[in-house]
Amino acid sequence: MKNNSKEVIFEFDLPDYKKDEVQVKLYKNSLIIRAEKKKSKKLQKQDFFHSEKMHKKFKYATTLPTINPDKARIEFRKGKLLIIAPKK
Repeated sequence: MKNNSKEVIFEFDLPDYKKDEVQVKLYKNSLIIRAEKKKSKKLQKQDFFHSEKMHKKFKYATTLPTINPDKARIEFRKGKLLIIAPKK
């Protein structure tokens, strides 16, 4: 977290997640990030069966100085989440 007189900036590395698997909620004095990934794989041959399931979760919550959530900028590119929230 970077905090200056005008804005609060967060940067997260979430390399295993896609944009649609990440949820960001900003309120006037808090931030909640949730990410969830589910994947399953099945392999079946004549006399062999293999099944894998993966479930991965990430959650982050923090209290912020009073910000303006309506003017915040949220970007997610190549596994990097950037949140820039102007202070009130």
